[in-house]
Amino acid sequence: MTIPPIDVGSRKQLFIDERFIEHSRGVRLRMNPPVQHPEPVLVPDRPWELNGIGAYNTVLLEPDGRFRMWYDAGVKGGLPSEGARRLGYAESEDGLHWRKPNLGLISFQGSTDNNLVAPLLERQSLQGATVFRDDRAPKAERYKLWTKFLPTKEEREAGARAGLWGMHSPDGLRWSYYPGQPNPDGSCDTQNIFFWDDRLQCYAGYTRVRATQSLDEAAATEGRRKYRSVGRVTSPDFRVWSELEIVFEADEADLAMPVPQQVDIANTPNIDYYTSCAMKYEGAQDVYLMMPSAYYHWGEGQYPATMDVQLLTSRDGIRWDRAGEREPFLRQGLDGSSTSGMIFANPWLVPMGDELWLYYAGTPRSHGALPDGASETDFARRTGIFRASLRRDGFLSADTGSAGGELTTPLLTFAGDRLLLNCDGSAGGWLQVEILDQQGQPLVDHALADADAMRGNGLEKMVTWKGRADIGALAGQPVRLRFVMRDMKLYAFQFAS
Repeated sequence: MTIPPIDVGSRKQLFIDERFIEHSRGVRLRMNPPVQHPEPVLVPDRPWELNGIGAYNTVLLEPDGRFRMWYDAGVKGGLPSEGARRLGYAESEDGLHWRKPNLGLISFQGSTDNNLVAPLLERQSLQGATVFRDDRAPKAERYKLWTKFLPTKEEREAGARAGLWGMHSPDGLRWSYYPGQPNPDGSCDTQNIFFWDDRLQCYAGYTRVRATQSLDEAAATEGRRKYRSVGRVTSPDFRVWSELEIVFEADEADLAMPVPQQVDIANTPNIDYYTSCAMKYEGAQDVYLMMPSAYYHWGEGQYPATMDVQLLTSRDGIRWDRAGEREPFLRQGLDGSSTSGMIFANPWLVPMGDELWLYYAGTPRSHGALPDGASETDFARRTGIFRASLRRDGFLSADTGSAGGELTTPLLTFAGDRLLLNCDGSAGGWLQVEILDQQGQPLVDHALADADAMRGNGLEKMVTWKGRADIGALAGQPVRLRFVMRDMKLYAFQFAS
């Protein structure tokens, strides 16, 4: 059977998996965790934040350059409680220094002198809201919101139901409920993520489910407790949704992880997944990312009840690969710090120059009971939203060490007349590119002997052969790329004009 070439066109291609590695020697796919900046960019300091800033927040960079944040303001504990969680709003010019404007929109304790934008009534509650800017939608629905929603007692008695609710807004501040809520039905105790998937031409939504799909795993066996996993739904119009399918859950390796003590494995798994932070990465072709919070609880009383963030990658948003051998992508902070208990990655990735910024929520407390004598108020006061930064396209890289190595792609067809690489050779690294035909033979003028050695560190370094970069004559022809390199990190390649 002949495998057709992969048409990469002129879109950027990332080394998030083995798609572009047909043969290799001395190459390792390595996850590259971001730099986590320890100072919070937003902290609780308002009366409607007495229970702290929660796990579920959204940051957008608008076309006009404004940073906008919709954040999880905790009014009181004891969920599900009326009025327990609100959606606050903040703005920034630089993404580092944020202000909470007085919007005068939503009443809190008899006053609209606050920065709250949802829910519309004080005794309603929402949790896990994600805000998405939908440039395809009419102006009145330019912003969409998807959240777990709790109506008031009177509303429930009149027939309103709790669950996943959608809202829309022309400006991200003044929100209206869509009719026919909840939609869809189902469990939603997490940050409920959705986006427009241009590859599939539909909205894709990720929420939490409480049952696994594999009958031989802990949650599904009769008499055993259900545990948390990630489900996916789709919709052509944000109104009619597909049936939920489970796309990520603890697997056999997770459930068999070594632990220092074991309590009640028949009823409680050692680990499950609390959030998804799933998104499509618009900077490259066919790249989906998930940054779930892994919830560890192997001991008595769900001990240690802590969370950090892993990284998963996908080409379709359905089948997911673990990155970094399940090591943390975002790690807990130092003991006693505001990120020492649980951390949660928040959408969306913000491009800033050569970097991507990722915001995440942190709390010093665990998911279990507070330590004896500890103050709920003190823990709440030390919650916040933090920033991490990583190289653009830098989630994973194909790496070679000091002994060198090489990789060869499968057959590709491309559009454009030059080849750009995102790569980092530091001081002693180098890289050469050879172009091969369908039979694996070097093309004239593009053999390894013709390839100029590329050195240094850049996001769009141009490949040349004896000083020439133009490869337009090869566009549309099936070719392979052979990367020969030493002490190099190769993140991405792109054919461009």
